[in-house]
Amino acid sequence: MATGDPSPTAGSGTRQTELGALLAGTVTAVVEAQDLLDEHARARAAEYAAAAPGSLALPPLWYAFDEASVDLELSTEAVRVASDDGGPARTRLLCRTVNPVTVGVYGYRSAAGTRVRLTLTPQRVTPTPLPVTEEGPPSP
Repeated sequence: MATGDPSPTAGSGTRQTELGALLAGTVTAVVEAQDLLDEHARARAAEYAAAAPGSLALPPLWYAFDEASVDLELSTEAVRVASDDGGPARTRLLCRTVNPVTVGVYGYRSAAGTRVRLTLTPQRVTPTPLPVTEEGPPSP
């Protein structure tokens, strides 16, 4: 474990980021992509609704993904960082893309020390339970 500056340029001179920030940024990118697809579908729906009857207008295409997955192989480094408020030092896991120099010296398997699989799935809507009265639950 290294001790030192966790800045983006610390280490071997390549850009680094904390693993949590990388994962949060990945989720944000997927959400923004879905927003763009939804906006495109809304625009197409408005064009379709505004088209003159009998004209050739394509219906909107709604994009829906049941799952989005991202696989990353990273070179990682654990760094102890002193707390700003004088508390105990924290350990941060910094990651970066695989350094070509490290791959040349140690091989790809040794250079890619961490494999991260991030899978996003939608939360399915669950129905609200029916109220239970004094007579018991309602019959179906």
